Amino acid sequence: MTRRSCAIYTVGAICALLLVSGIALMVAQVFRNLMHKRLKKEIVLVEGSRVFESWKTPPPPVFMEFFFFNVTNVEEVLNGEKPEVNQIGPYTYREYRYKDNVTMLDNNTKVSAYNAKSFVFLRDKSVGDPDVDNITTINIPIWAAMNKAQGFKSFFLNFMIKGTNSRLFTTRSVQELLWGYEDALLDRIASSGTDVERVFGLMYKKNESSDGEFVFHTGTQNYLDYARIETYKGERMLKYWSTNESNSILGSDGSAFHPLLNKSERLYIFSPDLCRTIYMEFEKDVEVKGVPAYRFTPPRSVLASKEENPANKGFCVTPKECLGTGVLKVSPCRKGAPVVASFPHFYLGEDKYIAAIGGMSPQRHHHQTFLDLNPTTGVIVRASKRAQVNILINRISGFPDTKSLKETIFPVMFLNESVVIDDASAAKLHKLLMIVNVGSNFPLIIVGLGGIMLIVFIILLIRAHQQKTATEEDISYSPANTKEKDDGQNGNYIGMTTKTEQ
Repeated sequence: MTRRSCAIYTVGAICALLLVSGIALMVAQVFRNLMHKRLKKEIVLVEGSRVFESWKTPPPPVFMEFFFFNVTNVEEVLNGEKPEVNQIGPYTYREYRYKDNVTMLDNNTKVSAYNAKSFVFLRDKSVGDPDVDNITTINIPIWAAMNKAQGFKSFFLNFMIKGTNSRLFTTRSVQELLWGYEDALLDRIASSGTDVERVFGLMYKKNESSDGEFVFHTGTQNYLDYARIETYKGERMLKYWSTNESNSILGSDGSAFHPLLNKSERLYIFSPDLCRTIYMEFEKDVEVKGVPAYRFTPPRSVLASKEENPANKGFCVTPKECLGTGVLKVSPCRKGAPVVASFPHFYLGEDKYIAAIGGMSPQRHHHQTFLDLNPTTGVIVRASKRAQVNILINRISGFPDTKSLKETIFPVMFLNESVVIDDASAAKLHKLLMIVNVGSNFPLIIVGLGGIMLIVFIILLIRAHQQKTATEEDISYSPANTKEKDDGQNGNYIGMTTKTEQ
């Protein structure tokens, strides 16, 4: 066997080995499974893991924007006419989040923590000064008090209302509405021996505070349990609603999600502000700072009526207090106050709620809640939580000032809590994804090398064939014998030359 033939056989063998092994590894997904196994081990809530520190203190900046609905026709509303409002905002705050009092439990399979938050006002990202700008809106303390006063209590409350000169609508500064003010009516009620707060504010006691203790699964036993809530305030179930399904505490707190997400799954998030679990479903593929992501959004069914979604029947406060699609009465966890939650401008809600208030204009781009998650790691690369606070107003027996009012879900304000991954975190995520992709696709590299060797093998075969053909042609044109070649008179035709005359 010649050296050339040996080289051809060697290249062919290597080519076959690379192609067969590469395809076999691709079919078995060996390297992909190895990389995923490594991810599952690294993305856990334990000291020293890749994600633990960023879970405790998230590096990307979070911003909280508040938009208020200023009522422009109070007297007309009191006479039963349609309310007209104009949106004022945003008043933007930098939100600092961190996990406080973090304690490992049950041999690192669970971890307890408090979600602490603090807010700092950002004038350059706001429309005005919250200490100066005034908003005319529903007087929430008086409506809360009227809804709780039954029978003879309404007489005493009417006396207090007149004594404090309280009205159904109030004008307050943004600072007061958000962070609290001492209300004259609440002060009078508290002085009578009733256990109520004297101060009211939409964000009162939420600055430099927490929602309560959470116990999370760390994900060490099952990656699908990563950041899943085990208990909230020591309980596995809520006690506000009428069915176990409605009271269930499911999923995460919205700050972390398990790796290796797929488009078909439903993400559950427990929200203390809504006093319930909501869910999100895949909407579309997006990209943020070069990082691929899945967008998950809450579908209409989350806040659908019990007729549209029977699973929501447990959220009816009473059988007679079932609201329509797009709104949720949360009075059971708001000390009986007639507070109604919705998406901004009643986005995804019934048309009747939008039509009842002049100035409502729901738009998907501005009012949709969404989560953009990198499917490989579960990391949040962009998110916006948008929610609206409303008050249910209507005629209340025993309170003459409400006699002309129509039942209306009245918008007070909405918030937009948003975050986008910072550049440093995005760069780290890019690097991790590159490692995962290269590792997972290593069989493709092997197949690619096999393909290159196949091309080399084919070229060598072609050249060997061409050389063999050329050799055969040389043999076919050789002289029959040496005598003919030496015979000057009968020489080869190819060797004949013209005779030169002497």
